[in-house]
Amino acid sequence: MKKIFVAATVQNAGKTTVSLGLFKAAQRKGYTPCFIKPVGQRYQIEAGDKVDEDAVLFKHALSAKGLPKDLNPVSIPRGFTRDYIFNRKKESLLGPICDAFSKVAEGCDVAIIEGTGHAGVGSVVDVSNAQVAHALGARCVIVSGGGIGSCIDEICLNRALFQDKDVPILGAIINKVYEEKYQSVAPAVRQGLQNKGIRCLGVVPYRKELAAPTMRQFKEELELEVLTGEQHLENRVEHMVVAAMSPQNMIKYLKHGSLVIVPGDRIDNILASVNSHLLRRKGEALRISGMMLTGGFVPPEGVRKMMYEAGVPVLLTENDTASAAFDARSMVAKIREEDKDKIQMAEELIGGWSGWVDIERLFENAPDVEV
Repeated sequence: MKKIFVAATVQNAGKTTVSLGLFKAAQRKGYTPCFIKPVGQRYQIEAGDKVDEDAVLFKHALSAKGLPKDLNPVSIPRGFTRDYIFNRKKESLLGPICDAFSKVAEGCDVAIIEGTGHAGVGSVVDVSNAQVAHALGARCVIVSGGGIGSCIDEICLNRALFQDKDVPILGAIINKVYEEKYQSVAPAVRQGLQNKGIRCLGVVPYRKELAAPTMRQFKEELELEVLTGEQHLENRVEHMVVAAMSPQNMIKYLKHGSLVIVPGDRIDNILASVNSHLLRRKGEALRISGMMLTGGFVPPEGVRKMMYEAGVPVLLTENDTASAAFDARSMVAKIREEDKDKIQMAEELIGGWSGWVDIERLFENAPDVEV
């Protein structure tokens, strides 16, 4: 079996995107792949169990083999780490991981194993990425965000942690490189990695669509109330505008796909945003994706009617505008099972025919081993 452990230098570097692409590439090459995320931190309840959302994604969107709990045998809820420190049982987590892997890997010839955070994440509870990769007998692909100097530095640091646990490194994938910098970054990072004896398996361009959450995600992640536009919550947000200035200045910042974060009593800016949305039908303005009204203020009925008729999804929060904007900008747009477009884009970027990632070389250097 080819066991590929997908690690990263930092959180949100693109492990799930890479894992999706590799899973689909394995299928295209005629393999029977399985997926497991041994340790998860962002979980949801699935069949009564706490299951990492990436495992849920693979189970439902890609029909990954195994029970949801086996796809993510260990979830780390709030308070777990402190309890473990004082009641340490080293095999209490690693054992279930190995047992779950044996179940999902049965009958498969490729395993895509998604880590969590950098190589050392999980060390405090004795299941760091490096420890898990070693226990499962996997080889590692390190995913890093775009860049040159810091990118190579972080890859070398993570390589050292994996090597300390005798985990072979297949190579590195540099992800999210801005297109305007691609021609200068790609050759430099390839040569820089080569100088350090690390194989560069791919340099992948940034796609803003993968980072664009839907209004529904804002509603669910931030636990917000829907005022109007429930049927339009799948609108994707590509830009955010804090509309605390006067309308004539605020309107300059509106772009296609904007989320307008505005105090609920700023009727002037609310109306300006709605009118801009309405004018799109005449080709005179760009469509906003939605609005977030702050301060717990609800506009008058006439304004609410305009929002409804315009088809603008509007969310309500009790938070002040600064806090709401901070929460919105801090939210991570994880890929979900309903994000068919994102899943397809991940497949094309990582496992497609674009040539961004050297799939042939990656699978060639992931030797078959016994489960």
